[in-house]
Amino acid sequence: MKRCIINSVLALWMALSVTAHAESVVLAVPGPGPLSYLPIYLAKAIGADRDEGLELKLRYFSNGPLAMRDLMNNNSDFLSIGLPAIAAGRADGLPIVAIGQLSQSAMFVFLLRSGLKNEVRSIAQLKGKHIGTAQGIASNTSTQRSQGYMLTDFLLQRAGLKISDVQFVSAGQSREAQAAALASGTVDALMGDEPFASELVEKGIAVRLADLYPPKQSRELIGGPLIHAALATRKEVYTQHPETVRKIQLMFDRTLLWMSTHSAQEVVDKLAGQPGFESAAHNKHLADKLHRNPGMFTNRIAWNPEALATTESFFHSVAATKAESNLLFGEFVRGEYIHSQTAN
Repeated sequence: MKRCIINSVLALWMALSVTAHAESVVLAVPGPGPLSYLPIYLAKAIGADRDEGLELKLRYFSNGPLAMRDLMNNNSDFLSIGLPAIAAGRADGLPIVAIGQLSQSAMFVFLLRSGLKNEVRSIAQLKGKHIGTAQGIASNTSTQRSQGYMLTDFLLQRAGLKISDVQFVSAGQSREAQAAALASGTVDALMGDEPFASELVEKGIAVRLADLYPPKQSRELIGGPLIHAALATRKEVYTQHPETVRKIQLMFDRTLLWMSTHSAQEVVDKLAGQPGFESAAHNKHLADKLHRNPGMFTNRIAWNPEALATTESFFHSVAATKAESNLLFGEFVRGEYIHSQTAN
């Protein structure tokens, strides 16, 4: 009995000692809750940060542009948002570099309010309608455009519509506000992230106009796999603290490998009860999406060349400035590449 007590005290002391000596890193990310940033939330839950001698602290934001601003204001050290949004920041002159790929699917659904389901059957029929965005009317500043806004712009163009053919209105920055905007008819359509989008469909608030993440639809609509969630940091962090950057990369390698070797339900069970994962309905949709679409996440953070090329092509197709049109991803993408894995 005495030996058990001693062993327990020793184990506790060792755990506290590791925590005390862990390097604290702060990461800004949209959420909590969206499917696309699941590896970020999971890294802490499975202790992948501790295994690399880190103490990961997350700062949550309602959208990517706000998270990027937090990084640029030195409130956080690292960032995870859509790679196209990172590219927009780089084109705007921000000293930002991308250091790893977490996903290779655009985990969005273009939603139509259910009251219009008999009137609007295609994106082309949205002419004259109100389209909701988190930012409201698009800003002239590239860094104000989220990946969701870029995808909305892309789908409208693909359907033969100009920006002037629709009216962009603010749908709010919270999921509750966006759900209310659809339910009240304030907006007719918006880009919803998963599993939030599926929750709205199940409640009868919205219907699907386009699913962007299944492999077949992704190739038909976008041309291939799209890098949604990516890791980034400020250029000075990358150049002055290479050991910390490497620890972050290894931490997410551990996390992605863990995800690839565990079931969808096991992944969700690890997150259940944490911020953003308190709802059983939310977690049910989350597990369903993971189970049905096993290729959404990579098994390490190395860049997939096909996904990178598709994402760069997509970004150029929605370029808002000459700087965006001329930006080459090789100017700010850092890290390893893989050649044997086929995305999606």
